[in-house]
Amino acid sequence: MNKAYEIPQTTTAYRAQTSGRRTTISWSRVVAHIILMTGGFLMVLPFIWMVLASFKPSNEIVTNTPKILPQDPTLGNYSALPDAAPFVRFFMNSVLISGVSTILVAFSCAAAGYALAKYPFRFLNVCFILILSTILIPLETYIIPLYLMVNRFDWVNTYQGIIFPFIIMSSGIFFLRQNIMAIPDDLIDAARLDGASEFSIFLNVILPLSIAPLAAISIINWVYTWSMFIWPLIIASRTEMFTMEIGLMYFQRQFSVDYGGIMAACVITMLPVLIVFVIFRTRIIEGVATSGLK
Repeated sequence: MNKAYEIPQTTTAYRAQTSGRRTTISWSRVVAHIILMTGGFLMVLPFIWMVLASFKPSNEIVTNTPKILPQDPTLGNYSALPDAAPFVRFFMNSVLISGVSTILVAFSCAAAGYALAKYPFRFLNVCFILILSTILIPLETYIIPLYLMVNRFDWVNTYQGIIFPFIIMSSGIFFLRQNIMAIPDDLIDAARLDGASEFSIFLNVILPLSIAPLAAISIINWVYTWSMFIWPLIIASRTEMFTMEIGLMYFQRQFSVDYGGIMAACVITMLPVLIVFVIFRTRIIEGVATSGLK
């Protein structure tokens, strides 16, 4: 019989074959989910251990046979924080430094990305490459001349001295530039025809259409600035200028370490980062879901 006129498979055989494929796909998805859940649990396990250890006395943390759950739960580690150091001041310093830095980074990256994306000028590509090249240079390589500059400005032991290195982010400029390039020039030209100034276009057209990348950059910069240790340690020598990361050193005694206090302080240190991540994560999802031109 001609192959063009062969009788197709029966419904029963087709269903059996499809059922076999579905079983194979289902098992592969189950295995993939198990692997992902195991990996996720291993990544979260240190955080779980830190939270549970913050409710343990120090003698339970340093035992030869440590246990996950606290045997004698206590809130003494948290209540002792104000006595160990002025952690309220440290917390407010970290909030102020990270918040101001995040606002400045978001605004500067958006402005620089807008200029690089929509204002062609001579040596544009050269400037863009130079900005990208700074991503490869870590802070530790130029921290000495940076300190000398801040010292000449008389910004040692000041908030502006701590915030100064964190007012711009090269990767954020690249991210914003790529996003702003996708915005049609017709919108900008229409705003100009309506008499809007360049700054008004930036505020009312560019920023509302860049909420998602701005949220992502804000998360990254907040976490980076909040967890920064080396620069605040160098630039701040007075206790009232310390951040939460530097304040953890107060639990290192001369002959012992208060591990319970460290765990409690670490939990409090991480809470603002988690809160900011949850808030901006929602903004990212909304920005992606409602992306487009209105």
